[in-house]
Amino acid sequence: MKTFKRIFLTLFIVFMLNIQTIYPQVGFSNKIDSLINLVTTQSISRLDRQLSGDTATTIGSTSYTITTRHYNSPSNPYAAQYIYEKFQSFGLSPRYQSNSTTDINVLAVKLGTKYPNQYFVICAHYDDMPSYPSNPLAPGADDNASGTCGVIEAARVLSNFNCDYTILFAAFDEEERGLYGSKAYSDSAYLHGDSIVGVINLDMISYDGNNDSKSYIVTNTNSSLFADDVISAFNVYVPTLNPIKFFSTTANSDHASFWTHNWKAICDIEDEDDFTPYYHTVNDKFSTLNLPYFLKMTRSAIAALVSFSMDYKMSFVHTPIASGPSTGTRTATVVITSKKKIAKLTYAPRLYYKINSGAFTYVNASYNNLDTFKFNIPGQSVGATVSYYFAAQDSLNQFVCTYPAGGKGISPPGTTAPANLFVYQVETTTTSCIGSGTATVSFPFNTYWHDSKANMLYTASEIIAGGGGVGNISKIGFNVATVASLVMNGFTVKMQNSNLTTLTGFVQNEWTTVYSGTYTVAGTGIQYINLQTPFYYDGINNLLIEICFDNTTYTTSSTVYATSSSGKTWMQQLDNSTGCSFTAGSAQSNRPNICLKMDLLPNSVPNNLSTPNKYSLSQNYPNPFNPSTKIDYSLPKQGYVTIKIFDILGREVRILISEFKNPGYYSVEFNANELSSGVYYYKIQSGEFSEVKRMTIIK
Repeated sequence: MKTFKRIFLTLFIVFMLNIQTIYPQVGFSNKIDSLINLVTTQSISRLDRQLSGDTATTIGSTSYTITTRHYNSPSNPYAAQYIYEKFQSFGLSPRYQSNSTTDINVLAVKLGTKYPNQYFVICAHYDDMPSYPSNPLAPGADDNASGTCGVIEAARVLSNFNCDYTILFAAFDEEERGLYGSKAYSDSAYLHGDSIVGVINLDMISYDGNNDSKSYIVTNTNSSLFADDVISAFNVYVPTLNPIKFFSTTANSDHASFWTHNWKAICDIEDEDDFTPYYHTVNDKFSTLNLPYFLKMTRSAIAALVSFSMDYKMSFVHTPIASGPSTGTRTATVVITSKKKIAKLTYAPRLYYKINSGAFTYVNASYNNLDTFKFNIPGQSVGATVSYYFAAQDSLNQFVCTYPAGGKGISPPGTTAPANLFVYQVETTTTSCIGSGTATVSFPFNTYWHDSKANMLYTASEIIAGGGGVGNISKIGFNVATVASLVMNGFTVKMQNSNLTTLTGFVQNEWTTVYSGTYTVAGTGIQYINLQTPFYYDGINNLLIEICFDNTTYTTSSTVYATSSSGKTWMQQLDNSTGCSFTAGSAQSNRPNICLKMDLLPNSVPNNLSTPNKYSLSQNYPNPFNPSTKIDYSLPKQGYVTIKIFDILGREVRILISEFKNPGYYSVEFNANELSSGVYYYKIQSGEFSEVKRMTIIK
């Protein structure tokens, strides 16, 4: 057994506010929970002490001490016989697979009741180091008596438990020489046409020097989703363990023999950064092991194995309900799929919800067709925050899943809420129109020129008088008098909350870009531009708007209606230049009439009386953490802010913040209860500012 060289994939991040994703998860079963509790510190200690020569055992009716399990030592065949007899004592029918005079695998099968020709494999290598005869003593208590104990314990507790899939319990020999035993088995299984669904390889699962309960789930790309399922099972049944997924292409343990035939396989191993210092030495003894960690690793592996072999898994597809102005009933649609039949009559899926910080209540589905369920959440008043989650169990009442993951409770399902929830707010939408004049102006759609730029200032009193207030501007509309068909390229809309009362030139700083791309005026009357990024208006300052474009051709201009308003507009137009970079221009006597679509917010209150002078994103603290941490950030100006969490593969796993904020100092708490251990990244985006930092979850 060699240490792994970690290969982390490049982080690719796709930024989306709402995304529909398939979320698979392993469910919770009281039966599995009871089963893994049959594994005790005493049971694994006894096995490890006997395999590592810490104490004598009985092999073939004779007392024997296994002093070494090196492949060419006379003691190693006794180790194979010890494992064989253990399997046999559980009522299994083991067999030896002799691959050479020194390479002997020990195999036992528990036949599946539903899919007998499809296999899940739990395996470990039993040979150890250092070499014999130069070192006649090689305890190998951690490497790898511990993994072998895990396999033996799995065979013991499952000997009287019927699973849907066949389970192979495998103890491989000569891993230390170069995966000889596992390669011989996987090659023969491939030639026989065996169907291996997944492999859990246990290699060194008992040393934890710093007591952080961290383990690595080693995977390749093909096995990545299987690794996710393993971690999901670990988190459900042994939440105090901290599994971390990482990729390695090196063939350093027996799972790699299965990779060569494109079977899904992972290696469960102790923290490489807290590796046993007794690796491959005569001091790898039972006395060096961390027994509570050893117990967690063994129980979690068995829980995952049984979960897979029973298909205790569901997948959820749901687009979260977005915050918005509707005070009426909101419908949450979810698609729930599982190989097990989902309960649809008694103990049918539920949606639990609560208002603000109140207690949870539930609703049953108002609609069900095949796997699709629709739940109606009663309408709420403006300002309400609604939190919700889904829960479902199988028709035989054997396991339950919630979405988001982490909830428990069966018959009825999901009575214990998960730590994280879906959340939306009830906002109110209004339209604030400013200006009623009948004069016409050619800006901001001044396509008689190649390039144009306009700054327009609207006061807070005008916005409030028009029906606006504190909130998020989602659209800006102009009352178009005449239409030109030319596409405006490089069309950009920017906004800012401003304390300016008049314009004497173009404002160069503090802008938030809310639209960027192309735009064509569609027709006459009020024509709205849908902002790509809604803009937070604070209700106190004036609103400054910039519109510009950069063309290489021209037509006539689209004109808009305007009202006389001195000192509120600045404009420039030229050919063969770059409109959005104009710095000259002149004052205009008429200002375009506008309408603003706004989602009013009930409480938008400055977070801090002092205002930062720059953007910042602080390192989360504590770091590493379990399960919660805090992230501090500062905003020098108002704007739409997102803070998102991504895993090591660049997949978005959480949106912490997605709203408009005033200038100020902020702190957000991140609870990672449902996430597995590992390295994650968090990114803040506000206007043109963005920053990414790394964090580590250890459980």
